[in-house]
Amino acid sequence: MKQTMWVKLLINFLLGGTIVASVSYIATFMNPVLASIWWSFPLSIIPSMYFMKQNGKSNQYISKFLLSTTFALILLVLCTFLISYYLKDSSDSIVPAIAKATVWWAVCSAIFYILIINSPYKKSFM
Repeated sequence: MKQTMWVKLLINFLLGGTIVASVSYIATFMNPVLASIWWSFPLSIIPSMYFMKQNGKSNQYISKFLLSTTFALILLVLCTFLISYYLKDSSDSIVPAIAKATVWWAVCSAIFYILIINSPYKKSFM
């Protein structure tokens, strides 16, 4: 039986949600260092790779996606650092820290995109 796009997307969502939930559980109730190590494995990218493969994307396409993602991890590191930085002096809500880091992420993402699109490395990305 052929799965519809919505069923494939639901499976992808459930797999991704389970991965995120496992990190949240480990960080909250067990050991934050262990959660960080668990999160460092590219768990959150595996459902995306699986979904692409299930929808007929070639290994070459997935490889280019992963290369793009590897360089984009610089943005993740920056954003995670900024959330930590803004949270350390905050005693109430986490929302302002996330909002400030999101603004920085948007600016840095636009710069990253412009740099890649206007560079010889463009052919290596999606």
